[in-house]
Amino acid sequence: MPTDEQEKATSSFTTYLSNIIKYINKYYEEHSLLAETLSIFGIVEIDQITFDQIERCVAILKLDLDHDKLFEEIISLQSTFKEIVSYRESLFVQIKKCVGDRNFDEIEETDEEEGPAHKTATPNHAHSHHRIRPDQLWAYLISKTTANCQEITKLISFIYSIPCSNAFTEGVFNHMKHAWTPSRNSMSVETVAAELQIRLNCRMK
Repeated sequence: MPTDEQEKATSSFTTYLSNIIKYINKYYEEHSLLAETLSIFGIVEIDQITFDQIERCVAILKLDLDHDKLFEEIISLQSTFKEIVSYRESLFVQIKKCVGDRNFDEIEETDEEEGPAHKTATPNHAHSHHRIRPDQLWAYLISKTTANCQEITKLISFIYSIPCSNAFTEGVFNHMKHAWTPSRNSMSVETVAAELQIRLNCRMK
């Protein structure tokens, strides 16, 4: 390649990479506070979460919750967590039984893949190669505790309904192209929506 073309290609590629980095930085800076505040719900050591961290989440999400009840529920859930991790049966197995095989997404994990923040520090999980999904852990804890967890349920439901990307939405559009073809273009929107719900939620072959 001639020298002038080399320089042009190098400059173009450098500009391309710079624009990507600028976009990533801009996107993260706009959402960094939200991501950092809600990151506590990405760990499975529920007993290490403080109420101050919970209150910051409520404040940034601008949710109308009863803080007194929320405090009592957190204490109750943390007590339940300490109790169930002391069982002979691993927490991973307990959650899998509660959720059921149909709704349980098993995620394999190697020791190098995740840091200690994603694993429970209890002895019966020290050598586990399965990552516990935090949303399923919260659901399990709420179902096991005797207290009424109305306030924390509102918070958890809201947090886990926030998508981390638009990948799922793009996947829905991809399915829609197969469902709403030129030869099936007279179907109503309701019919297409119903077919997409079946495609995306049913596990039948």
